[in-house]
Amino acid sequence: MIRRLLAQPLDAHPAPLWATEYERTASVQWQDGVARICNVRHFVYRTRDDFTPAWYDASYDLDALCSVDLVMSRWAGDSVAHVFVSFGFADGRYLAVSIETRRRSDQRYSALGGFWRNYGLIYVVADERDLLGVRTDVRRERVCLYRVQMPDEAMRALFAGYMQRVEALNRRPEFYNTLFNNCTTNILGHARAIAPHLRYDWRILLSGHADDYAFRMGLLDRSTPFDCLKARSLIRRAADAQIDEAYSREIRMSISAP
Repeated sequence: MIRRLLAQPLDAHPAPLWATEYERTASVQWQDGVARICNVRHFVYRTRDDFTPAWYDASYDLDALCSVDLVMSRWAGDSVAHVFVSFGFADGRYLAVSIETRRRSDQRYSALGGFWRNYGLIYVVADERDLLGVRTDVRRERVCLYRVQMPDEAMRALFAGYMQRVEALNRRPEFYNTLFNNCTTNILGHARAIAPHLRYDWRILLSGHADDYAFRMGLLDRSTPFDCLKARSLIRRAADAQIDEAYSREIRMSISAP
């Protein structure tokens, strides 16, 4: 019901002038278990507002999917975070997917504004050097990276579900909503599709506690207390680090071993 209310008719308004980072949406075509994704975003950031826009097309074999990581990026206190996922493949590539507000060039994000039909909903499909790099190296946010514990078949189903949602939004755009249609509620929806025992929880509303929730639900490493896992999952980057081809490998090396 809520999603239907948030659905935005394609012909309701003239085409808006999107902010540069949201100009293009990804699209997906499947053939024999391989997803051909157009418009994978790969912006090169020098500062928050100084960047070179770029996108590329790439193919990802579902059978080569070997990991799913939960990303938590905090920029203020502990109760608010941007939450997204990154899919790892056997050839060393990673594909991150971030659920965000699709804003016009004249808009800035406001949590209050997100209660109304002010922003579109977009799945940003991007290179880790873009989505994670801008947070760890440019904005200097506190970013934690957690390996999600799930069977191979569940990982493949999760990836396919994300790609189906990308295409569904291309066909029928929706409005973002701060409570009902945001990054964490959509992630929970994808997770529940493969793990129906997961349920709505207050930690979904306070997004900074989503990692605690995932830990309690058995989706993260339970061999150590959560506080220890959280501390060692913090990505540490040197002040002079470069966001280059080795970025995905380096951020995983920076996470303390158990």
